[in-house]
Amino acid sequence: MKYDAVVIGSGISGLTSALLIAQKGKKVAIAEQAPHIAPLIAGFDRNIRIFEKMHKVHFESGFHYGAGLGENEICGFLFKKLGISVPAVPCDKDNCDEIHLLKSGKVFKTPVGKQSFQKRLEETFPAEKSGIAAFLDDVQKTIDEMPFLNLHKRDYSYKELLIWPDDDRTLQGVLDKHFKTSEIKVLLSFPTILYGTPPSKTPFSLYCSCSGLMFESIWKIKGGAGDLVTIYRKALKENNIEIFTNKKAVKIEFDEKTSDKKIIFADNSEIICETCVSSVHPKEFVKIAPEGTYRKNHIERINSLEETPGFFILYGVLENGKRYANTNTSFLASDNFKNVYPEGKEKMMYVNFSDTDPQCVCAVVFENGDEKEWEIPEKDYIEKKNKTVAEIKKRLKELYPEVADNVNFCDAATPKTFKKYVNYYSGYGIMHKANSVAVLPATKIPGLFLTGQAVVAPGLMGALLSSFLTDKIMSSANSKNI
Repeated sequence: MKYDAVVIGSGISGLTSALLIAQKGKKVAIAEQAPHIAPLIAGFDRNIRIFEKMHKVHFESGFHYGAGLGENEICGFLFKKLGISVPAVPCDKDNCDEIHLLKSGKVFKTPVGKQSFQKRLEETFPAEKSGIAAFLDDVQKTIDEMPFLNLHKRDYSYKELLIWPDDDRTLQGVLDKHFKTSEIKVLLSFPTILYGTPPSKTPFSLYCSCSGLMFESIWKIKGGAGDLVTIYRKALKENNIEIFTNKKAVKIEFDEKTSDKKIIFADNSEIICETCVSSVHPKEFVKIAPEGTYRKNHIERINSLEETPGFFILYGVLENGKRYANTNTSFLASDNFKNVYPEGKEKMMYVNFSDTDPQCVCAVVFENGDEKEWEIPEKDYIEKKNKTVAEIKKRLKELYPEVADNVNFCDAATPKTFKKYVNYYSGYGIMHKANSVAVLPATKIPGLFLTGQAVVAPGLMGALLSSFLTDKIMSSANSKNI
């Protein structure tokens, strides 16, 4: 069978790319290796006994909150342009993230809104007042200089969208410039958990795009990310996009005479298309890409890109009837902001609360996402998993006894679990670092493109932006494909 375009992978970037192409009147298909689309962000259901009754409970596994989802903000604008309506609701305006600084015992309740955020920072760290104002001004200036964060204000060419601020500043360098107190640096480094890159390696522009926007507004999706996938599924159907699940792509072949691409799957089935868009991890893409897609040294550079830490997550349900309005409660034990992912007793933990009934709890820690740590004999894997579960429960009891004593944990996810569904062990895939190799949307093969979080930035916003960027580049090519 032949299509105008096939998208490999059905995360948000893959689904968005498929819709953008189909809306041009093209025949489009999506190939997903998992049993259902959007396997990470969709979350999962479990039947749990609560107070002698069975309840079907939905757990979020890939999205809890995000910036820019307001009607006149970047993500809200892109969803509207895509033709879908996403019901976004603001997070608790007085305490979206509750951050416990364990060394001093301070608890910082993160308000929504730049002015409120600045005021609370100044109240918590009065000696850093001038640095706080200068830092937030620096963040805003950087945001204003990035075209792709301002698409809702005016249109840009794809070349303009590839422009990042012309500097090599890291978050660590900017924090050192503005602040003397280590604790405020730890606090302001906290959002790096949203993309898994430590401050010493985080480009300041990345921090501004992923975290700086959240100083102004933070949103949840009403009904959770599972409902977002339902909205996408409806749009896919309306645009006659075919979905093939349990289809793991193992090879892409390129016909130089016709410019067609043949996608070969693990079950030996094939699909032919004029345009192919891959949203899979770049290291997985180079394994299946046609010869000539990249030069040898470029492939080596992609394969040498550093990965973000992996996740280990416990999923449970609160049984005491108490509800928590804040989205996250985080515990930062280290007073060394240059290493926000320490091991042992200083290991960072954050606890996420859903807005469902019954209220769900996710206890999350970072773990080594190296393949050799998890591709071990099954007996050893189960033993390691159970040991880590016990350690997390013990740590939660020490840090958050009121939750630990009233939560019924029913499942756990290791880096190996994530590998099963999204085909990589690391929490966010490739680490976006200062002065690292760029993963660009276009390749040397006509009609073969990349999209995804590795192209622009991590998270829901990064996935959306990468799809629109790839679409602009495809449109500018003026090829017969798109």
